Amino acid sequence: MDHSGKVDLSASERLTLRYIAEGELHATEMDWVAVQRLKRMGLVEERGGTTMTTKEGQRTLHRIAGST
Repeated sequence: MDHSGKVDLSASERLTLRYIAEGELHATEMDWVAVQRLKRMGLVEERGGTTMTTKEGQRTLHRIAGST
């Protein structure tokens, strides 16, 4: 995970991160590769069988939303 405050996400990863944060879709309906990469970056995690954003994932999502 890059802790410099800048995370380079693809369009699919940004969209997937938003979907996870909003709880709009079940994990099986999302881009599986994007979900796996977000997990490796520490932006999402499995909790109780549910894919959820981490605190870093929330911060990243807020940065992305603020830059658009």
